[in-house]
Amino acid sequence: MRHIPQPLENESPRIFQRWKNRHRGAKYARLKDGDVKKAIKEALISRQKFICCYCETRISRGTSHIEHIEPQLGGLSAKTLDFSNMAASCIREPKKGDYIRDEESGVVSPHSTIHCGHARGSHRVISPYDAKCESLFSYSFSGEISVNPDLTEVADKNLAQDSITYLNLNSESLIAMRKIAMLETVKMLEKGIAPADILRELSGKLPPFYSAAKTAAQIFNSSRNTVGNTANS
Repeated sequence: MRHIPQPLENESPRIFQRWKNRHRGAKYARLKDGDVKKAIKEALISRQKFICCYCETRISRGTSHIEHIEPQLGGLSAKTLDFSNMAASCIREPKKGDYIRDEESGVVSPHSTIHCGHARGSHRVISPYDAKCESLFSYSFSGEISVNPDLTEVADKNLAQDSITYLNLNSESLIAMRKIAMLETVKMLEKGIAPADILRELSGKLPPFYSAAKTAAQIFNSSRNTVGNTANS
């Protein structure tokens, strides 16, 4: 998960600010204006460099939804219309049949096609606006995301595991795409392409699965340095 600077209220689209001024004390459920929602989502996607706030898959306005970092809780949250509490998460409108849940725990199964915001419900997960989010996870070339083994605080370990579970970050589809991203990164590195060029932003967009690709580049360079040091010793 890539850390994203938290949005400021004064960064929200003007059309959204005007709507809130006309609807003082309203909750998000009252926001039915399609043009306002479109502006909010486009602003969030642009801030996130066109990747999902949780899994980092490529997103567009048509393939994402507005996520509330603090859940709406049926309107009980006081932050339902705070731009600083919104992010863009993948999958626009899931269908009921897309959910496969464990009968006992209610957790979305890795076999389900749903993940990220729609899988989470109201469970507590790490926020992409929390600076420590990047340190909670590690990535393997199998495509799986796991709890960073270097974590020492039990609370951080639990939060990382809960985030993986409730966001369904190891869904079969995400594992497959993350694996491809990491292996393609290595192929480009073997061709002599610099990591900075592989991971750079193009036209305001970062490559999908940025964190996994970054990890692949780090592992690749580390292994090369190890081999080089061994040969010189």
